[in-house]
Amino acid sequence: MRFGAIPFVNMAPHYRFLGESWLRQHEVVTGSPRRLGELAREGRLDAAPFSYVDALGLVEGGDFEWLDALGVAGFGPIRSILLDGAASDGDARGAAIAVSPHTATTVRLLEVWLRQRHGVLDYRLVPPDGAASLRLVIGDEALHLHLGPPAPRVDLSAEWTAWTGLPFVFARWAVRRSLPDREKRLLALSIRSALDLALGDLGEVARSEADRTGLAQDGILGYLRGIRFKLGPEELAGAAEFGRRLAGLGAART
Repeated sequence: MRFGAIPFVNMAPHYRFLGESWLRQHEVVTGSPRRLGELAREGRLDAAPFSYVDALGLVEGGDFEWLDALGVAGFGPIRSILLDGAASDGDARGAAIAVSPHTATTVRLLEVWLRQRHGVLDYRLVPPDGAASLRLVIGDEALHLHLGPPAPRVDLSAEWTAWTGLPFVFARWAVRRSLPDREKRLLALSIRSALDLALGDLGEVARSEADRTGLAQDGILGYLRGIRFKLGPEELAGAAEFGRRLAGLGAART
């Protein structure tokens, strides 16, 4: 089995306590959320915690199914999905926004929030190296910003919860439907067991990630404690609400 790993702090609890013997039996492919989605569509990846927009497309396309109810969700501020340089939606009016190339989900969340929540239509999305007054930043890069000097930034997870009263699901595990059922069950059991161990020892996860990233261990620990890794009814309701608003965004843009 080829399964994906995303090298972000918020993904570490899924992998930190996977057994080495189990890992040796599988091929682990490391990449950005967007890259893992591309590999899955090309038939070169069997499972991963995909960016939610990619996961939804893969499942709706019929080649993948949800793997348990595991992923990454935020209720209120999540600290790693930031519109940097903006104090409010008003700063995006007429602005060029440089967007992260690593995931489609946060770009769609940004557009849903600007268009449907605030009626802001005159922004422009540009590549990450383009001239822009604002930047959409995710993952460890955003976490470095959050834990650094204060500056105007909008936390899009906080904005979503303030708007809808629901969590936002940024990533969700999915697995190729054609795999043997036994392999899918074992993968789900392995990931959930590793996650349970990590949630019971987030201090160890934070220490390891502090060594890897150079971020303060206490900052990482506080960050991880604010993430929901198991998706219950409330998180799934948030995902469904985003799916409905995403469909409306597509209609508005055509």
